[in-house]
Amino acid sequence: MATLYKRRSRDGTNTWYVLYQEGNKSRMRSTGTSDKTLAHEVMKKIKEDAVRRSRGLEPIETVESILLSEFIAVYLTERKKDGKMPRTIETDSYALGRLLNRIGDCSLISITKESARKYKGYKLENVKPVSASIELRSIRAAFNWALEKPGTKYLYSNPFKQKGLIPTVPGRTIPPIFSPEEKARFLESIEDENHKRLFKFFLLTGCRRAEAVNLKWADIDFEQKQLTFRRTKTKRDRAIPINLELMQILIALDRTQAKPFSFGSDWISHLFERYLRRAKIDRPMSLHGLRHTCASDMVRAGVHLTKIQKFLGHTSVKTTEIYTHVLPEDLREAAEVLSCVG
Repeated sequence: MATLYKRRSRDGTNTWYVLYQEGNKSRMRSTGTSDKTLAHEVMKKIKEDAVRRSRGLEPIETVESILLSEFIAVYLTERKKDGKMPRTIETDSYALGRLLNRIGDCSLISITKESARKYKGYKLENVKPVSASIELRSIRAAFNWALEKPGTKYLYSNPFKQKGLIPTVPGRTIPPIFSPEEKARFLESIEDENHKRLFKFFLLTGCRRAEAVNLKWADIDFEQKQLTFRRTKTKRDRAIPINLELMQILIALDRTQAKPFSFGSDWISHLFERYLRRAKIDRPMSLHGLRHTCASDMVRAGVHLTKIQKFLGHTSVKTTEIYTHVLPEDLREAAEVLSCVG
C-alpha cells in the first residue's frame, strides 16, 4: 500500500511524497517533483522495489534522489576531473541546460521515457536533426553516468536510452575506422602494458565500452576458450570464442583485481583520446571506432556477414551491412586490374 501526499518545502515549493509500507515499517520518500503524473511514476517504482526487496528477488540498489540542476553541476564537475576536453564539457553543459530550461528543475528519477520522447519532439520542431542528435546523445551519456556511476546511483534506468530516440541524420556514415597502418601506430604509442591489453581486447572482441567494463572473471571460460558478455545493449548475452592472441591477453591480466578491466568508462575514453594524440592520428575518431575497426577487419578478411552479425551481437544483418564499405587503399587492388589494353 502506498499513497501520495503533498508537502511544502522550505523554499515555498510543493513536492509530492510517497508514504508506503515495507514489512512492518512505514517509510516516506520524496518524489522530487510537484507534478502529480510524474509523482505517480516514481511511486510505482518505489512500490515495485519494496515488493522485490520483501521477496528477496534481487539485491537492493540504493538510488539517491537529486534535482536535475544539482545533477548537472555534479556531472560537469566530474567531467572536468576526468580530463574531458573543454569543448566536450561545453557541449554537455549546453545540452543539459536546454533540457533543464524545457522540463524544469524536477527530480532526476521523475524523468520518464515519455518525457524523453516529448523532449525529442520539441527539439525536432526547433532545431535541425543533426543538432537534436548531438544534444540527445550528450544527455543520454550523462544519464548513463547517473545510472552506472560508482557508489550510490541517481537513476534506476536511463529514459534517454530507448530505441529510436536519437534522430537519424540523413547521409550519416559510420564513425571512422583505423586502417591497418593506423592500428599498428596506435598500439605502438601505448607504453603501459595494461592499457595496451585493454585496447587490444576491444580490437579482438569488437565489444562495446560497457561490455568491457562489466566483464567478470566468471564470464571467461578458459577451458572452453569462450567469453560471454552479459546483458548487452540488446539485452541479450553474447558468447564469442577466444583465439590465441586474445587468450594470451586474458592470461596476462592481473587476477587479484575484482574484474578483468578495473577502469571507469569515462577513463577508458580519456585514455583512448590520449593515445590518439600520441599516435598523431588527428582525424575524428571515437572509442566505438575500435568496434567498427574489428568488424571491418573481418569483412576485409572475407568473413561472411551473418557470422560477423553473431560475433558483434547485432539483432539484424542490415546493421552489419554498413561494414561492407571499403577504405580507399582497399580500392587500389581493384583499380589495378582495369585496363584498356587487350
